[in-house]
Amino acid sequence: MDMGECQLVIGGEKSKLNIYVKDLYKSYKKKPVLSGIHLSFSGVYGLLGPNGAGKTTLMKILAGLEPFQSGEVHADEKLISSKSYVKKTELIGYLPQNFMVYPDLTVYQVLEHIAVLQGLPVSKTSLKIQEVLEQVNLKLHKNKKMKELSGGMRRRVGIAQLLLRKPSVLLFDEPTAGLDIEERVRFRNLLKQLGRVHTVIISSHLVEDIEFLCDQIGVIRNGKVLFEGSPLQLKKMADRYVFQLQVNNYELDEVIANHEVIQLDDEGKHILVRILSNKPVGKAVSPKLIDGYLSLLKESQSHE
Repeated sequence: MDMGECQLVIGGEKSKLNIYVKDLYKSYKKKPVLSGIHLSFSGVYGLLGPNGAGKTTLMKILAGLEPFQSGEVHADEKLISSKSYVKKTELIGYLPQNFMVYPDLTVYQVLEHIAVLQGLPVSKTSLKIQEVLEQVNLKLHKNKKMKELSGGMRRRVGIAQLLLRKPSVLLFDEPTAGLDIEERVRFRNLLKQLGRVHTVIISSHLVEDIEFLCDQIGVIRNGKVLFEGSPLQLKKMADRYVFQLQVNNYELDEVIANHEVIQLDDEGKHILVRILSNKPVGKAVSPKLIDGYLSLLKESQSHE
């Protein structure tokens, strides 16, 4: 795998902006979807939660695409929510999970068309398109039609069209879902590089994406905030609850039937089994991010 393909060309001054959400409430047909959301987005921020937790709804609200009933959204010290919408602003760019536009146009033609829609001066269009293509490593693919691209490459086109207008905040909804492992690694590296000059908010149910990319994490479930803090703080949610057993193949079925198994590592002669438990089972081990996340979800379920 050519990891050099993931290198992002960074230029210009840093343009990071912090986003603050205060007491945000959103409902569909009188059913709460988001309830009293308080979150502070800065750096590379991971928004974790099970499917249906409200992550996509929150991302669309931040992008100004969804209304809400009450609450506030601030960009640094400036209020950017007006009545029930976040004001449309060039400061925020949003990439949905499935980005596919104009399948019969080439990558360059798509960006050229979007540049016109964004009001980019014609005299600057060609140079700007070349610049963003280099940033997302698509210069060699600019004459390919959108329908000929892989899922990861289409999402890189999505990033390129956002970068045409230099937003300070980039929103990504489930950015690696459906990608193969090679594309996932490349895309993660690109997002990591983007985080050097932008505030990046990543919504995902894949803990490994968040662990690799993010320095701050928020966890929501059923439209409510369960946690906000650093990856280390989330890991500590599973302190004294993670254990490891060394078992043979014939013992594995019984262990799975009687314990909450998090991970299996086949080491040939035996299997190492990581277990989440509130009672000692085998050897206590240091928790990983997924352990803290699962412990948090389990605790929230016990209080319902």
